[in-house]
Amino acid sequence: MLIHDTVTDFTENYLPTIDYLKGYYEKHASHFEEYFRYHCHNVDEKMKTAIPKHQEKMPALMEIKDKMPKLIREIVSNYERMYNITFTKDVHLIVGLYGSNAFTYRQIIPEIAFCLEKLSPQNRHLKIIIAHEFGHSLHHLLSEKRGIDWAKVDWESPFTWLLQEGIATYFSIKVVNARKDEYFAFQDDLEWLSFATNNKQRIIEAFLNDLTLLDARAVFLEWFSINGGKRFGFNRLAYFIAYELIQSCLQEQAELNVITLWRNINYQDIIYQQLIEMQMKNE
Repeated sequence: MLIHDTVTDFTENYLPTIDYLKGYYEKHASHFEEYFRYHCHNVDEKMKTAIPKHQEKMPALMEIKDKMPKLIREIVSNYERMYNITFTKDVHLIVGLYGSNAFTYRQIIPEIAFCLEKLSPQNRHLKIIIAHEFGHSLHHLLSEKRGIDWAKVDWESPFTWLLQEGIATYFSIKVVNARKDEYFAFQDDLEWLSFATNNKQRIIEAFLNDLTLLDARAVFLEWFSINGGKRFGFNRLAYFIAYELIQSCLQEQAELNVITLWRNINYQDIIYQQLIEMQMKNE
């Protein structure tokens, strides 16, 4: 596992100009291909708005980029010891344009990127987002180890997204000691957690209803995206549903069976029925 640091170059040579940003992204093009393809659009406009934000963030960027390698290795070591696996894929530390905060590449065993301009410099918050992203990779590694047929996974299904985000959150809670709200927001957000906890039945009901009314991309925007949340005024509420789903499944099945639930050809039906049961329990 190699950790590619493009952030030191950014902090040491930064100029608050569009030309500098274009040069930085061109110089490190291989580390930004996935970012600009899937996680950051309207690039020209975002460059203009990012410049003053980058300047303000500069002290934190220097702090975060120095912390990340050690924290990454700490989380990786814990996961490898707990689950007897080895992470080998590259990690990319980048400065983006305030799009995604972190993401896994669209690969079976994925590389991982962290967009440091979006991260909190607090050690605990950094550990959580590292644990979450490596949790996605761990999810894939354990599934691969159990012989999953990846061709049968529906990558565009909200049920798949629920399983992915629920498992990643579950893993992060196992290796990082933090408040519950921080596992979902990667920062302090007690208001979000309070709303989700106190309205669990309403949220699950609304999510199931939207599955029948909206196409998958619209469901993603409303329930999984940082830019969604118009229904209740809180974004990414699917992450709460996802974690509660995993907890509900763990009451009935062994951990490894839940983690690799998508090995079942009817895994989407299993998840749907579990959500129905969760909704009924909370009525």
